Amino acid sequence: MQLVKRLKGELAISLARTFIARGIAALGGLLLAMILGRLYGPAGVGVFALAQSLYVGAAILARYGMNNALMRYVGQDHQSKEIVVYLRWAIRKAGLLSLVAAATIFLLRGHLGDWFDAGALPGVLVGISLVIPAVTLAFVVGGFMKGIRKPATACLLENGSIALVACLPVLGLNAIWPTEGVANAGWALALASWLVLAQGAWQAWRWLKSQQLHTAEVPATKQEFSASSHAFFVLSLALLMQQVVSILIAGWLLDSAQLGLFKAAERTALLINFILLVINAVLPPRFAALYRQRDMAGLSALARKGVLIGLGLATPMLLLCLLVPQWVLSLFGPEFTQAENLLRIIALAQLINVATGPVGFLLNMTGHEKLMRNIALVSNAIGLSMFFILIPPFGALGAAWALALVLVLQNLTALMFAWRKLGIWMLPTPNLLKWMRTDMQEAS
Repeated sequence: MQLVKRLKGELAISLARTFIARGIAALGGLLLAMILGRLYGPAGVGVFALAQSLYVGAAILARYGMNNALMRYVGQDHQSKEIVVYLRWAIRKAGLLSLVAAATIFLLRGHLGDWFDAGALPGVLVGISLVIPAVTLAFVVGGFMKGIRKPATACLLENGSIALVACLPVLGLNAIWPTEGVANAGWALALASWLVLAQGAWQAWRWLKSQQLHTAEVPATKQEFSASSHAFFVLSLALLMQQVVSILIAGWLLDSAQLGLFKAAERTALLINFILLVINAVLPPRFAALYRQRDMAGLSALARKGVLIGLGLATPMLLLCLLVPQWVLSLFGPEFTQAENLLRIIALAQLINVATGPVGFLLNMTGHEKLMRNIALVSNAIGLSMFFILIPPFGALGAAWALALVLVLQNLTALMFAWRKLGIWMLPTPNLLKWMRTDMQEAS
């Protein structure tokens, strides 16, 4: 229970700093989408959504789960000399894979434009191919920063801060070369991603130079690190399905304008979820430490506190999305107000996401990576099939229902298994699953 009692001290400060950093990042992503909406309309936002999905997907594959493996092993003993070795392993492998992914996207850019019937897409992908190595390595360094208890810095290394930095360059490039259209967004993102990576690498180097690291008692072997990385990679395939494949399917079945409306609603609803991203950046290393100490009471208390914090801070944005969605969407441009029902549907799904808290990371950090992987893969597979079923008759509205199903199914299933395997009930409500309680020795 000692770590949980520090919530009013070091942990509270970490949450506050990460909240600010993640808030800046979330607003950055939203601001960039608004700028693109104002400059290029729903069709431009749709084309950029396709390009963004491709670089996000390439980066997920290239980092191969090593950012989460770093968070886990560095988080177990972040004062050990072995953390430098872990970081070196991750950077070397991710760097090579990211170069292969970047070259693939660049060479296939023309074909991708034809497949999605988006003539402007190849021009955007020229700049986007330069984004992939920087984003991949930024996430790897971000996983390291989470492990050394610097989650705020880690949040600034991820996509939202890159989008924020890209806002001014895209405005400048559009003013200088207006005929290039949305292709300017690809070049702006490339510049921003390398600037963010350089800043993160400098901070990691400065922290390492200031530490007196000790020899680890039982360092992880390269095989153990690779096995953990592989497990997280397989789990990340669910993220790939949810954040990338779903958008690509929607982009294939919808025209660019409809995809732009769906993407604007999805991006806005993420502001409800961003507090959960804060919690996921701060709490998982502490979950790993508490579980290693077999402090199940402390683990349960910390997880439930995370849920309460998330719900409290997510409520204002939820109310805006439900009560005045047209006003919120009008910030993207007047054409986007027709996405109000899409926003309401996705917002309610994000509420359930926040209400179940960091349940996925709770399972991942307590030795149940394979279970969480299977939950995520099955849930996302069902959700993706619903994109094919719901989009043809309902268009963008069907895409919103399919995305909502993915979020709700995955989190409620993980909630059930967190109770069965760990005896931890995440929701701030009476426990509805006591009848499913199993022998608590399963948690050991």
